[in-house]
Amino acid sequence: MEFVDLHCDTIKAVADGDGDFPSGQGLHIGLPQLADANVALQVFACFVMATGKPEQDYKSCKEYLAAIDDLVASHSEQLSLVRSKADLQTLVEARSKGRRLTGIVKAIEGAVPLQGRVDLLDEFYQDGVRLLTIAWDDNEFCGTVFGSGGGLTALGEQLIQRCNELGVVVDVSHASDEAFWNIAEITDKPFVASHSNARSVCANERNLNDEMIREIADRGGMIGLALGSGFICPEYYVHDKQNRIRIIEGFKNGTMTNEKAERLSEEALGSLPPAQIGQLIEHIRHFINVGGEDCLGFGSDFDGVTGLIADASGIGVLPGIAAEMVKSGLSQKVVEKICSGNALRFFGEQLA
Repeated sequence: MEFVDLHCDTIKAVADGDGDFPSGQGLHIGLPQLADANVALQVFACFVMATGKPEQDYKSCKEYLAAIDDLVASHSEQLSLVRSKADLQTLVEARSKGRRLTGIVKAIEGAVPLQGRVDLLDEFYQDGVRLLTIAWDDNEFCGTVFGSGGGLTALGEQLIQRCNELGVVVDVSHASDEAFWNIAEITDKPFVASHSNARSVCANERNLNDEMIREIADRGGMIGLALGSGFICPEYYVHDKQNRIRIIEGFKNGTMTNEKAERLSEEALGSLPPAQIGQLIEHIRHFINVGGEDCLGFGSDFDGVTGLIADASGIGVLPGIAAEMVKSGLSQKVVEKICSGNALRFFGEQLA
């Protein structure tokens, strides 16, 4: 079984010195884990929280993108950039001959680095960016679930249109409900929710309601299963939400550090039982019932989320989840679609 993951924050952790990619130490995703889990394609999201200094936010994103290039150049036998349909085909052919090669797709999580300028998307496209999560928190383009809850701005409408023109996949995870429907109305291409689960199973506002699931599926889009317990388990989510609000507010007002955030999360969530794989399978069955078997994949949020699903220390958990999916009665064909087939087909259709 091979796997595709639509979202991780690993490159920020690597570039910020919080983990060692070649050994995998300190990370949910490192070079050994990608090989051991047989990951065919990994989307690396460059996340930049707004600092109030737009030029610095832009610079930070450029540094993360350059760090991806450095990783691929340093480990060219194991990693390859995927920027086009041709790149993807080359990857698939190499893997069909037995080579354990992982393709890397560059993404930006939150349009903060664009500094409110739609034209900067062209520059990031030239840097290899092929997926854009429109907003993590409110920005000049879009309101978010945990922000104002507002929709797209006029600039946001222009940004969606430019994404379509260039061939940048639009990602609605973190966008508000209103913005979701604004995007659905404007975009003429399939779009994704790279790391969002089913709101009917766990009432996390970051999850998708049934109408959203149907819309993405009917449009030929993709949904990535997030592996944080707060996305999966209703009881865990109640505590996770309170903790997250406190941490985000601290980062925004400058009183929070990564170390402090980790300590607060451990205090708030450390004694809670994690979500179980069986609960994730409830989400999977709900997605299949509502949207069908062709819209679903993984969007782990590894190296960007605390409180992982049970028995997970990183991406190495994916084969175990696949095995449990089969044990639960899902067919091998459906499991293979969710693990990699749907996402490989999607990128094969959407990349230029």
